[in-house]
Formats: sequence, C-alpha cells, structure tokens
Amino acid sequence: MKHKKFKKVVFDNKKRVFHLEYTSGLKLDCPYFSLRIKGKVVDAGPDSEAGGHSFYFTLENGKSDYVPFDQPLHIVQNPEYVKEQTLYQMTKRLQQFIKREGISKRELARRLNTSLSQLARLLDTTNYKKEMSRLVEIAAILNYEFRWDFEKAA
Repeated sequence: MKHKKFKKVVFDNKKRVFHLEYTSGLKLDCPYFSLRIKGKVVDAGPDSEAGGHSFYFTLENGKSDYVPFDQPLHIVQNPEYVKEQTLYQMTKRLQQFIKREGISKRELARRLNTSLSQLARLLDTTNYKKEMSRLVEIAAILNYEFRWDFEKAA
C-alpha cells in the first residue's frame, strides 16, 4: 500500500473534519464523528514518533489520541484500500483452504498450469498486483465456490 504516511494534517472545527494529506499525494477528509470525537480539536499533526504512520490530535480538554494511517482510508472507503483489503482477505482464506484440504503446493501449481514461484506470489498476502480471477481459480481447484456479496458500507 502506498498510502502509509501522513504528510499534513489540518483540522477544521467549524466543519468538524480533518483534512489529511498522505506522502503519496492522496488527500482526503475524515469527519470527527467517524473517529468519535465530540470536543473541539486544538492541535493535530503527523506523529513523528511513529514516522508519520499515524497522526495525533489533542482536544481542548487536554485529551490526546492517535489515528493509524489506514483508519481514514477505511472510513472513506478509499477504492485502492478496499481492493487491497479484499485481496488480502481472499488470500488468507485460500491459505486456510489449502491447509485444510492437504493439497501440496506443487500439485496446486500443476493444476493451475503455473510455476511454484508464481503460486507463491499468488498466495503472498502482501502482493497486491495479482488478479482476483486467479484466486477464484485456486478456490475452484480446491472445490470451493466463490460468492461475491455486496453490502452498504457503514
């Protein structure tokens, strides 16, 4: 994921929103209510102790808190973030199915008509440059049916 560090954090108490900018250039607004902030923000910025991987905010009552880099992406349902999380979840489930079925990686690669190294890339949870269709193929080979379910985001 390329949106891992905050470059700039500006708070707007009138609109009750944080204006966030990531080092990747992505800009988004994160409403206070989605972070359960009820008071007035008096200070905010990238957290230097965490290398910018989170941002801090301080309320007028003196209470401070931190927000990790991925929470605003989840809140606004950033399409790239959603895609990567979906690939991650699919890959984790397939790893569980492979373990449960007891099929060897060599046999799975043979059935997919691919190499062991390509299969390793497909089963790597940190690789987001893979095709979902290949993951569906793996599920089919393992005799699992893939169903897609859409729900209204919270």
